[in-house]
Amino acid sequence: MYFRPKSYTQDSRTRSYPSFYPHITLVTFDDPPSSFNLDSISLDNLTPPVAHFDSVKRGNSYLGALSILISPVNKLMPLRDAVTAHLDMLNIRWKSRSFPHMSLFYVDEPDERDRLYTELINGRRIHGDGCLTLTANPLMQVKTFTGSEIWLVDCTRSVKRWHVITKRSLVSPAPPPPLKETVPQKQTDKNIRTRHHKRSLPEPTAVPAADIPPPIGVV
Repeated sequence: MYFRPKSYTQDSRTRSYPSFYPHITLVTFDDPPSSFNLDSISLDNLTPPVAHFDSVKRGNSYLGALSILISPVNKLMPLRDAVTAHLDMLNIRWKSRSFPHMSLFYVDEPDERDRLYTELINGRRIHGDGCLTLTANPLMQVKTFTGSEIWLVDCTRSVKRWHVITKRSLVSPAPPPPLKETVPQKQTDKNIRTRHHKRSLPEPTAVPAADIPPPIGVV
């Protein structure tokens, strides 16, 4: 989230408003053994979970400054259960607090947390139906997203120094396209010459950070 209250002035001494990928934390645990691998977790018959926003929650702590509560009716629970079952099998102790939620901002100062929430309300970025406006365009409201990956993240340092260790896709790869039948060309007496032309490929379209679906995190 790149939104900042108009009254906010950047202070190098504060840890408020770090940049991070919005995510839903499934579990947290201490250092796993070297044999731990996301690909070893059994996710048979699990489809990418769809998270529906329920409401916005104000908090009284740095990590809980402002977050979205996710509706409990979702497919996140089976995914979390699959992860915790694998951790239990490896005798790894884990925690799963306030699940499921998605943090929007990390703000240290209590007064700044109040200003942030007030400005989001006054700017109509938070709506009573649980819908949010996460971009500069007030018409682009977000109320749901589909989780496409799970990430293993090292969170032992400050937020801006969180390190993604590995990722696993929750989306099945698309099947290869069918092979096209080749039709033999007619032979003629004319010489057929081919020229290789340089083609300029279009630049990839930039995707705003707020439009990128958040990952599902295993921290």
